[in-house]
Amino acid sequence: MSGVFVAAAGCTALVMWRKHAGAVAGWTVATGALVAAQALVVTLVALHTEPPRGALTQVLLLTVAMLGMIGVMLPLLAPERVRRVVDETFVIGLGLGLVAAGHLLLQFPRVHPPSPAMQLLIGVLLATHLLSAVLVLQHRAAPRAITALLLATVGVVVLGQLVPPTGLAGGSIDAGLWLARTAVGAAWLGIAWAALRRTLEEERQRIDSFEHVLVDATREQRERLHELRSTIAGLVSGSALLDREDLSSEARERLWSSLRRELDRMERMLAGTGPQVADLRLDDALGQILDLQRLKGRHVELHSTGDVVRAPFDALAEVLNILVDNAAKHGGTDESLVEVSRRDEETVDITVTDFGRGIPREQRPQIFDWGKRGAESRGEGIGLNVARRLVTEAGGSLRLADRDGAGSSFVISLPAARRSPENGPEPIRLVAPRVATPGPAGSDLTMEDGRAWRVTG
Repeated sequence: MSGVFVAAAGCTALVMWRKHAGAVAGWTVATGALVAAQALVVTLVALHTEPPRGALTQVLLLTVAMLGMIGVMLPLLAPERVRRVVDETFVIGLGLGLVAAGHLLLQFPRVHPPSPAMQLLIGVLLATHLLSAVLVLQHRAAPRAITALLLATVGVVVLGQLVPPTGLAGGSIDAGLWLARTAVGAAWLGIAWAALRRTLEEERQRIDSFEHVLVDATREQRERLHELRSTIAGLVSGSALLDREDLSSEARERLWSSLRRELDRMERMLAGTGPQVADLRLDDALGQILDLQRLKGRHVELHSTGDVVRAPFDALAEVLNILVDNAAKHGGTDESLVEVSRRDEETVDITVTDFGRGIPREQRPQIFDWGKRGAESRGEGIGLNVARRLVTEAGGSLRLADRDGAGSSFVISLPAARRSPENGPEPIRLVAPRVATPGPAGSDLTMEDGRAWRVTG
């Protein structure tokens, strides 16, 4: 029984030492273990010297007890240092140490009446227990229930040492003290177990929170890197076109405008600037956005209706780029069709259709999940999840439409702009010169009636 509480006090001291590293702090937080160690050494010496004991043995016992009291008391006499380390766990460790001392000292062989040296020894032991409890409790670091239990423990241990020298031991008194020791011991073990489980749970939650933060940060970085790679690919292609000698001055100016616009968008992306919601004329906005795909050599046809939506331009640009890039990367086609239609007074649909391999039916329910990708895909499974999140944050939705024949069709639904000439500003117009522009491999860009935009080979 004594060994259980000695081990528990030692384990608590180790936990406290890990929380408060340092030699001085380590000595202070080991108060409970030191109380148990004092009682253990005194008991071991007494067990090897049966009464009547000689003067030398009595001096040895008294010396051990005094050294133990000094080791316990000195660290507790610095209130500022103690205040930094005393908490509920510290008080639990002291309580376990006192219970250990109470059980160990019961094995102390003694005679009645005790000699003056033995009376002094008992006084030193009891002074250690009482003063250590008082110095710790004055900081009020533990709940009232634990404080009351510590006081009860000191009382039980003191009575256990005072009863035998008075000759009252035996019968109902011994039984009562045994029940009291058992009760406080069981209470301290239960509290220690509950505190250990609570600490482990808090540690697990803290680790989980760190993991979530790390995962979220990693996920955000991967999403941003995914978007940057797409933007950089267009910038590289556009920069290569600037070296062509047959590029007209008007085409070169339009190309510069597209590159500057993409560089501005990249700067906002790297700066973490939040999306700026605005009324966007889709004729102009989609034409500007699809210029990036033109720079990559993609063949995109746009049919618009002159509708105006309420959405962030950067988010719409990223979603369109993801869908058209996926058609080329995973669908195996550079041919895409973007169509704008008015669903009702509240919603405008932008349908992006490609004519590639399409998406297997069994994979369709998971295509928007983060990290999900086809068995033969070379991607990371990030793009569509990012696209849906961006559209949702803009107040819209993104879905995969049922389609007959080859390819895939995605529908971007965005809120239509509500505005009247009397109470609202004009929607943002993203103007670019409407000129023929030589593209990769001799392709050209044409604008037809301001409503169709296509790249033809």
